[in-house]
Amino acid sequence: MAKYVPNMLSILRIILSVLLIPLYPVDYIFIIVYLTIGLTDVLDGLIARKFGYESELGAKLDSIADLVFYSIYVFLFLKLFSSAFDSILQVILILIISIRMINMILTKLKYKKIVFVHTIANKITGLLVFLAPIVLLYVKHAMSIKVMFAIALVAAIEELLISIKYPKPDLNRKSILFK
Repeated sequence: MAKYVPNMLSILRIILSVLLIPLYPVDYIFIIVYLTIGLTDVLDGLIARKFGYESELGAKLDSIADLVFYSIYVFLFLKLFSSAFDSILQVILILIISIRMINMILTKLKYKKIVFVHTIANKITGLLVFLAPIVLLYVKHAMSIKVMFAIALVAAIEELLISIKYPKPDLNRKSILFK
C-alpha cells in the first residue's frame, strides 16, 4: 500500500487543483488548498525517490497533475494579476506556452507519448510559479514576475532542446548540459 502513496498524492493534487476554481477569489481556504498542492507536488517525488517507488505511472500522474495545476493556475493568475502584465510580459507568456505546446506535440510524435522532463530549471520554475501569487499578494513587485517569466522561458527552451536532441525520453534528466 505504501508504494501507492506518491501516486495518491499526485491524484490529490489534480483534485485540489480543480477545487481552486470554485475557491477563487483568494481567501484563507484558497491559500490552504494552494499550499497543500505545493506540498503534494514536493512529497510525491521525494517519497517515490527515497523509498524506490518510482514508476512510469507515477511519472505520468505527476506530469498530468502538473498540467492540470498549471492550466488552472495560468487562468486564475491572469485573472488575479492581469493589471501587472505589460505587453512584453504577455508576449513572453505566449512564447512560453507556445514552446511548451510545441514540445508536447514533438514528444507525442517522436516518443509516441507526451513527455515532460523534470529538469532543474523546470523544478525552479515550478517553485517560482508556485510562490508567485503569494509574493505578488504581499510584495506587489512586478520584477518578481519578470524574473519568473525569464526562468520559465529558459526552462521551456531547455526542455524543447532536450526533446529535439535525445532519441529516447528521460523524464528525470537534470539538464541538457548534464544527466
